Amino acid sequence: MKKQTSSSKKIIAIFALFLAAFTWGSAFCVLKDTLENVSPIWLLAFRFLLAGIIMTLVCIPRMKKMSIRTLKRGIIMGIVLYFEFLFFTVGLQYTTSSKSSFIIGSYVAILPLIYWVIRGKKPQRADILAALVCIVGLGFILLGSFDGVNKGDLISLLSAVCYAIHIVVTGIFAREEDGFLLNMLQIGTGGILGLVAAIILEPHPAAMSGMNIGSIAYLAVFCTVVPYLLSVFGQKYVKTSTSGVILSFESVFGCILSILILGEHPGVRFVIGAMLMMCSFLIVEKIFLPLPKRVAVEAEK
Repeated sequence: MKKQTSSSKKIIAIFALFLAAFTWGSAFCVLKDTLENVSPIWLLAFRFLLAGIIMTLVCIPRMKKMSIRTLKRGIIMGIVLYFEFLFFTVGLQYTTSSKSSFIIGSYVAILPLIYWVIRGKKPQRADILAALVCIVGLGFILLGSFDGVNKGDLISLLSAVCYAIHIVVTGIFAREEDGFLLNMLQIGTGGILGLVAAIILEPHPAAMSGMNIGSIAYLAVFCTVVPYLLSVFGQKYVKTSTSGVILSFESVFGCILSILILGEHPGVRFVIGAMLMMCSFLIVEKIFLPLPKRVAVEAEK
């Protein structure tokens, strides 16, 4: 009975991670218009501050569970999270959107190494194979032509490293802490860092339209509060390698929504890439193995 309950939680957790990837993917359509009127660094500050305020209000009944350990872990997650977004924002100013998305998506390939360094556990061959298949799939989706490496690409690579670190530490902390409190602390930390960075690096933004305010509210709630709650919950019951592959579907969902909402047309590369990424999920979950062998492998973890 306990095993059945654990299996049910894993299925729900996998669904939560896919839903988190979907909501993050929806941000691409919203960001495209908002960034024309609001600078990227101020947009990050507004997004995380509003999300942090919302999470604080939600977590008031849970504050009694707060401990020094939870506080430290939430702040660590928030620092890594903010630098992930900061490197992404700065890098995007010097490279193309598709190259930036691909390079940041390469965190899937970096993830097994980061996991090994932080956890001291050598990744399984299936995890490495899944990461490689996933990155090839991302390449098909996001890269048209490759025109060399510039400083924007290297800065974007730092974002990918931060992304991988964030997934690993979230996987560790989520199993031992209250997910709501962790999410409040990491988003709040990101908001404070974002505000400081915006004040130092950018002039004060001009008056914003109602559309811009609505977009920021959408980004704060549906692209920050909701997906990070889902991802923290999902990583509580799903192994790190699987979480990394599922969350990379953000690019797939972003492309699909661009097709549906912005009228962009899919190509053969998108179809091939999406199929390869789905294969990477099947590989990391060992769906291709016979059921008895799959159960045996899971039991060895």
